[in-house]
Amino acid sequence: MLVCDVHHRVFDREMVDEHPESVLVAMKRRHEARIRIVTGIDEDLGSHVIRYAAKIGSNESPVEKGALKWSMIPDRYPLDDGWIDLDLVTLDLHDDDPDYWPTHVKNLRTVFGEKVRGRMERQEIKRLAIFGLAPIPLLFELGRLISDIATADVRQLLRDPKGWKWDPLSPPVRYDLQRPQRTGDAVALKLEISAPVADERVVKILGADTSIWSISAAAAHNDIVRCPEDVAAFAKLFRKTLDDIKLVHGEDVTVNVFPAVPVSIAVEAGRSWQPKAHPSLAIYDQNWKLGGFALAHRLEHAPLTSRRPT
Repeated sequence: MLVCDVHHRVFDREMVDEHPESVLVAMKRRHEARIRIVTGIDEDLGSHVIRYAAKIGSNESPVEKGALKWSMIPDRYPLDDGWIDLDLVTLDLHDDDPDYWPTHVKNLRTVFGEKVRGRMERQEIKRLAIFGLAPIPLLFELGRLISDIATADVRQLLRDPKGWKWDPLSPPVRYDLQRPQRTGDAVALKLEISAPVADERVVKILGADTSIWSISAAAAHNDIVRCPEDVAAFAKLFRKTLDDIKLVHGEDVTVNVFPAVPVSIAVEAGRSWQPKAHPSLAIYDQNWKLGGFALAHRLEHAPLTSRRPT
């Protein structure tokens, strides 16, 4: 077993009893297994990696590079020149500041344009792995910028065990769509994946005459999305729900979105939204300083045809 001089001293002189043959053999086998995995990865499995972090409340949102790399192997691996950082953790604004959302959105669009859009258009980027830890409305915008045209793996930070690696043994999330009983002047869509959202919180913002739709997860909790199939299933239902809302309420409706979702679902919702096919979205964010949900960001519907000025 070949080791460096420092560890030879540890094994052979300083901590001999703590390193019997069985321990050293186990260490060697773990190392050999890791090398087999790393050297056996197909070159076509390389991905560019987007890291996006912004403050959530007063907390920094680090997305550590080493943890991301090992969470991808052996299914994917980061290309040597493929790390793309969109982090904005140094932007010192609080989310109750009127400039918070416009400033963050403007900076995200600028950095994305500089680092990603052109390379995607030139097909230098063929596949993306997306790791985001940021306020939910900003992750909607990140997803919109990437869109579903790009091949992308949207990842989720698991809480237990802590890390970005998917849990293939977890049971699938069961989603349910609830339609409103009547048609009101305003339209709301609750996304109740991490936690329930009480109707009263929506009515407080939009008024009693509101049609409330809901996409919910059975036994919703904040660590519920644990495999890529959960993200894909949500995206499919989200697109269908927006289509159904447009059929019921008309093309020019604005859907007020009240999200309680994991970060991966927020990014995938932005990717799934299609500006020429889906209604405009007004995305709200919980702000305790302002006493409840507050409008944070809009994804605007693009008309299918433009009108000539008269």
